[in-house]
Amino acid sequence: MDRQTILIVDDSPNIRRLLAHNLGKKFNVLTAGDGEAALEILKTQSGIDLLVVDIAMPGIDGFTLTEQIKGSSAWSSIPLIMLTAKDTCEDREKGLKLGAADYITKPFNLEELGEKIDKIISGS
Repeated sequence: MDRQTILIVDDSPNIRRLLAHNLGKKFNVLTAGDGEAALEILKTQSGIDLLVVDIAMPGIDGFTLTEQIKGSSAWSSIPLIMLTAKDTCEDREKGLKLGAADYITKPFNLEELGEKIDKIISGS
């Protein structure tokens, strides 16, 4: 079976490296440093199975990116997890209302994130 592909969108190079290293043991991992780069990858790369998106990024922020992805017939079915330092109830509600499958705040537990990704990708 082919490995599933995850797109990590975060403006922190450290977060991108950490997630790519850890998730790369099980998944194909693509990374983008901002919303614009993520949209370019989505336009040129098929077969993305899940996105992990930060909210606070320069340019297109995670909320706007999520709106664009969920509003696109080509990408709306791709599950998305918001991984962010924004931990207010309002932000969590907004992210979930926009269509995020989960909302995880930083600092996060890598094992827990991996389990949530497995659950979302497997559809269980």
